Amino acid sequence: MKKLYLFIIALALAGFVSAQDCSDLFISEYVEGWNNNKALEIYNPTPNIITFTDTYRLIRWSNGSTTSDSDIQYVLPLVGDIQPYQAFVIIQDTNFPGQDTMVWAGLRAKADYLAPADYNAGTQGCRVVFWNGDDAISIQKLSGTTWTDLDIFAEIGVRPLNWQGLTTPAGAWTDTPPYWRGEGAYLTQNQSLIRKSNIKQGIDRVAMNTYGNTTTGGFPDSFNAFVEYDSMPANFFDSLGFHTCDCKSLSINNRQNPDLIQIFPNPVTGNQVTIHAVEPVKSVELYNMLGQRIYVMHLIANTREVVIDVTEDMRNSILIVQVKTRNNLVSIQKIVVR
Repeated sequence: MKKLYLFIIALALAGFVSAQDCSDLFISEYVEGWNNNKALEIYNPTPNIITFTDTYRLIRWSNGSTTSDSDIQYVLPLVGDIQPYQAFVIIQDTNFPGQDTMVWAGLRAKADYLAPADYNAGTQGCRVVFWNGDDAISIQKLSGTTWTDLDIFAEIGVRPLNWQGLTTPAGAWTDTPPYWRGEGAYLTQNQSLIRKSNIKQGIDRVAMNTYGNTTTGGFPDSFNAFVEYDSMPANFFDSLGFHTCDCKSLSINNRQNPDLIQIFPNPVTGNQVTIHAVEPVKSVELYNMLGQRIYVMHLIANTREVVIDVTEDMRNSILIVQVKTRNNLVSIQKIVVR
C-alpha cells in the first residue's frame, strides 16, 4: 500500500510539473499562406538549451484524424537544439524541380529547419508541413516509452467546415462560435497567427478536451484562436524567428512596467493609437521586430496622453512601444497593427 501511495504521489507531481509555465516547448507562430507558404515557429521559454533529437516530434492531424500519429508520413521527428528564449522556424523545403509552387524566398530565408516536401514519397514526415486550415498540429515529447502532446494547435479529431458547410474545398476554424461550422472569418486559413506574449505553456489533451464543454446553437464549441493568438494577414512573415514572451527576462522585446501605461486599441485597426500614462510622458519610441526604431516623439508639455497617427509602414506588423516618463521610468509593451 505504501508503494502504491508513493506511486500515486509521483504521478501527481509529474502531472503538476508538466503543466508549469515556462517549462517546455510550445508553438509560438503558425503560418498558413498562399500555396506552399507554410511555417511553424516553436519557442523555448526556458533558460536552458533543449535538444530535440529523439525526444520531440511534430504531427499533422490531417482532416480531423485521430490516428495520424500512427502513419510515419504525418510524423516529423525534430532534430538539433533550440537555444534558451529563442524561436525555431520550420518551413516546407519546396525548392526543387517537380514541386507545384515554390515557397517564397522571404519565407525560406526565415527557416531554421527545412521539412520534407515530397508529399507522395511515403517517407518519414513527408506530409507534415502541408496544412491548409482544417488540420490540427501538435508538438509531442517522449517520456519513457510514451509520447505526450505538449502543445496542440486547433483541435484533434475535428474537421472544420467551409463557408458552404462542406469539407471540400477545405474549411477553417473561424472567429464565430462554435468556430468549426464555417461561419464568420477564417482564422486558420490564409492567416498568420502569433501567440500572445502572456501565454507561457502549451495546450495539452486535457485543456483541448475542454473546448467542447459549452455549446452554441446546440453545437459543441471548438478551437477559438483569438483566446491565445493574434491574427495577421496571409503571407505575413516579419515576426518569424522572434517571439515576445513573458517567460523571458525583461528586454526591448518584452513587457516592462506594464502598469505605467495603457495602450488602446490593441490590436490597432484604425488610423490612431492612444497611449495613456500615469505620469507625464517624456518620449515615445516604436520599434519593429528587427529592433529598428521606426518612430520617435519627444514631448515638452506635461501630458499623460499621447496620440500616434498610424502610417502605412506600420500596418500588418507587430511593434514594440517604449515610453519614457519625465521621472525616467520606462514602460515597454507590444502592439499589433492591422
